[in-house]
Amino acid sequence: MQKRRKLQISNKIKISNTARKVLIVFSIVIFAFGSGSLIKALTARKEVISEAKEEYKYTNKLKTNTKINLRDNEYVKEDEITDKQTYISDLISNVDIDFKYNYTSTKQTPIVYNYKLEAVVSATYITNNKSYDILNKVETLKQIDDVKTSSGNFSIDEHVEANYAKYHQMIKNFKQDIGVSANAFLYIRLTVNTKTTVNSKEVKNEYVSNYAISLGDKIALIDYKENDEKSDSIKYDAKTESSLDIRIKDVFISILIMVAGLSLLRLVLKKTEELKTIRNEFKLELNRIMRSCESKLVEIEDLKHIDISKATRVKDISQLLKLSDEALVPIYCYIREEPAEEAYFIVNKYEKSYIYILK
Repeated sequence: MQKRRKLQISNKIKISNTARKVLIVFSIVIFAFGSGSLIKALTARKEVISEAKEEYKYTNKLKTNTKINLRDNEYVKEDEITDKQTYISDLISNVDIDFKYNYTSTKQTPIVYNYKLEAVVSATYITNNKSYDILNKVETLKQIDDVKTSSGNFSIDEHVEANYAKYHQMIKNFKQDIGVSANAFLYIRLTVNTKTTVNSKEVKNEYVSNYAISLGDKIALIDYKENDEKSDSIKYDAKTESSLDIRIKDVFISILIMVAGLSLLRLVLKKTEELKTIRNEFKLELNRIMRSCESKLVEIEDLKHIDISKATRVKDISQLLKLSDEALVPIYCYIREEPAEEAYFIVNKYEKSYIYILK
């Protein structure tokens, strides 16, 4: 004979799971704030800094040389071109660029560096005095992984031959196909990252250079620095005097804040409990989809014959309806209730699978 269980009625305050978690986190934050304030109050010091000295200085130097090469034409001969001349975009074949980079520092410390060269095609659309990025394609031309040097200095000498005609035609096609006017540029970018340690302090540096030439217009505008130099330094306080500066008032307030945080946490944990709610959003949405796709749905028992990882995910069931109508194929449906409620909707179109997952 089975024993009957006594119905236990909880006298705890029922609140939503979100509200209970917020109160718990809030009480922990109050306690943590009070603890931090107490530590700060007990370790407060008066400091007198007399002067600052430069501990380590490093400099990025880049010299850029460029040459514009024209394709064979009957209008302009290559030997008539100078690097300051106005260029007709449709006549440019490629761009030769020499990057000569030097890193120098005031101390001989081991340096780890890496760098990469990229071609970036960027287009922006301007309307109502606002600029919108509508295209950004990045092509890695060369990438060098970490290199270590112990001299404190190093150099990089790289040559880039960028196929300007290819990128220029890409932008012209893009403008024509999309039907939008845009400002577009080809950026040839050298990015150098360095890392070293000076007196147990890690010093990181990132240098980025930009060589820009306009795309898609009648005239090619070129913008770059022939000589670029950027420096930075690490400084330290040469003379610092400090002494403890403990204030009893700050210590007392910090202890009160800690007690308040612990009291609130104890109250939430002992006097409240989570209000259980039934999740029915899944079933409501599933019923809506089943009604909208009723004439096209074919329910299957499992997903063994469908490779979900290779299927193209769509964001909305309406996209599957459109694909089903176009290919005159059904929408396969599989509903899983354990361990979590999920529904899979699949359309196979021209040997390719498209899937929408409802969770």
